[in-house]
Amino acid sequence: MKTKQMMNITMLIAISILFHLIEATIPLPLPIPGFKLGLANIVGLVALYMYNAEVMLSVNLMRVLLASLMRGILFAPGFWLSLCGVLLSSIVAICAKRNTSMTIFGVSCASSAFHVVGQVIAVTIIYSQFLMGALLPILLLLSIPTGLLTGFFANQVLKRIQTER
Repeated sequence: MKTKQMMNITMLIAISILFHLIEATIPLPLPIPGFKLGLANIVGLVALYMYNAEVMLSVNLMRVLLASLMRGILFAPGFWLSLCGVLLSSIVAICAKRNTSMTIFGVSCASSAFHVVGQVIAVTIIYSQFLMGALLPILLLLSIPTGLLTGFFANQVLKRIQTER
């Protein structure tokens, strides 16, 4: 791996950690458990489209691991919820990009939806809380605008990177 590429990937990880930490402090107008904007997923999408699936997985997993360590929740329930969400959403994003003709907006929406599914599965397993499934339709509905927003910003970043090259 070239030094410049390694430096860029390290910067993507750092930016995604920053977004992850900032998002944890943003008060949301909707008091729905599990609802977040998914700002750090912008960086994951950029990594997928700029590099490849392996880089996206590395960026996303390092983000969850290091941000959880920095927040003091490593191996706490919040860590597992984040990890399950990011794993499932990353796998779906990779499969959607490889196997469909979806644009970055469709890939982002699919990823956003499956992030929610991953977190609901984790809550159900960790807490034996099957009622969280009742929120799944609302969270899936909310994942569409957040996925579009994430896709929009990732697309803008990629356009700007393309014009600089």
